[in-house]
Amino acid sequence: MKPLELVEQGRFLGEEFLLWLWMRGLTDGGTSGIDGDLSACFVDDAVMLVSERGDVKELSLRKGNPAESREAFEALSRGMRPSKAKARLLSGDMEWTFLLNAASLDTSAMKLPPTQAKDSAGRVADRLFLLEEGLSHLERRFTQFLELRTGDPAGLETDLKNWVRQGLSSNLDEVPWESD
Repeated sequence: MKPLELVEQGRFLGEEFLLWLWMRGLTDGGTSGIDGDLSACFVDDAVMLVSERGDVKELSLRKGNPAESREAFEALSRGMRPSKAKARLLSGDMEWTFLLNAASLDTSAMKLPPTQAKDSAGRVADRLFLLEEGLSHLERRFTQFLELRTGDPAGLETDLKNWVRQGLSSNLDEVPWESD
């Protein structure tokens, strides 16, 4: 089997992970669910959704708060899946932002917390440490997700479906063209 076919077959796992991160960000304050981990991760101001069926194959939501938008939940309810999202990870007074690609589970455009070092060697060492720290927070979340997925996949699927239904129904009350 060709490497790209293997990636394509495993893409669903990254999509489910991204959806789970999205759900945790809106329902559990972005926590990982791991004891002692006080970090939080949220889907930020950009989400790309894809589908193989229907007239719309790709939907890009940016600016404002797309993670909580009616359009996002409508797309999810129609079977679209997250393929990329900008994420914000917070731990103490440190903050990372990055793009997460669901198909390959790679991160890009990572913005690191500022470094305190004055010399160039110290800044490089600090930046490497901060990069590793941010990725380790994300890795712990992925491990937690895999444990949930392998332990009770039906329960996880039900939680995700219920969250999409709840998000869709809570957004139905707001109709922008009707004013009071």
